[in-house]
Amino acid sequence: MKKQNKLVALALFSSVLFAQPTVAQSIVDGFMTPKNQGTVSLSYSFESYDEFFLANQKMDAPDRLGGRITTQSIGLYANYGISDRFNIVFNLPYIIAQGDGSESTPQQDGSFQDQQVADFQDMAVYIKYRSYTHSFGSGQLSFIPALGFGTPLSNYAADDLLSVGNGATFLDMRGIVHFKADVGFFIEGQAGHSLRSDEVPDAWIFGGKLGYAHEKFYVDLGFETQISDSDAPDIGEAVFSAVRVNYTQLALSAYYPILPSMGATLGIGQYIDGRNVGLATRLSGGVVYSF
Repeated sequence: MKKQNKLVALALFSSVLFAQPTVAQSIVDGFMTPKNQGTVSLSYSFESYDEFFLANQKMDAPDRLGGRITTQSIGLYANYGISDRFNIVFNLPYIIAQGDGSESTPQQDGSFQDQQVADFQDMAVYIKYRSYTHSFGSGQLSFIPALGFGTPLSNYAADDLLSVGNGATFLDMRGIVHFKADVGFFIEGQAGHSLRSDEVPDAWIFGGKLGYAHEKFYVDLGFETQISDSDAPDIGEAVFSAVRVNYTQLALSAYYPILPSMGATLGIGQYIDGRNVGLATRLSGGVVYSF
């Protein structure tokens, strides 16, 4: 396997670990997979929160769910180089969302609250094209537009208090600027717009990473921010899928190879601000196979 594809495998997995299951966000970055090479990965993440933002006011998680919500995700991710400049990316998560309450305890209105839902969420396919490169004495600058399409793979309930997603079909348009120094350090930024179907608000998404990519080690620190349509309602003003959702999250990811074509990765993430979103802490891990 080429050294370049090893570096790509390290970098791509950080995109998988960055993603939170219940809000759509980018699974693409500025590293390109060489022609006729690819990666397949299987990841697991666990996140939990007991506080969330109701509009922009911090609140405790709902008593109906025991005051804490946890989400587990098993994700299948694949990336393939159609050419050195053109890649295709696939992502599919299976989500298990749980409350800490009791399903046998009636609520004030006499109903019973489900404390666990599980289903496949949204299948997503992205294409990205390295349209511009410029070599400096110490590295290379690239510009990479990306286009993604996603749609629910199952008929999950999007408007329940506990859900695996918002139920929207979406079209993402991104622009990525990526610089990698010859010694291994890199920095990138991206910005884009996500169009969502039905009542789900459209959103602008911004992100960036700073890290180090070596043949035998990879680490990055990244952030991502989503800003939904400002005219969209808050929780309590409409069904859950139509609610305005803003967030900023930070994430740290690292990878280490175990075998020539396989490695393991770990990640940690934290939501630090937002609107109508849980302040979740996330731990992630997985394996990646490169071919």
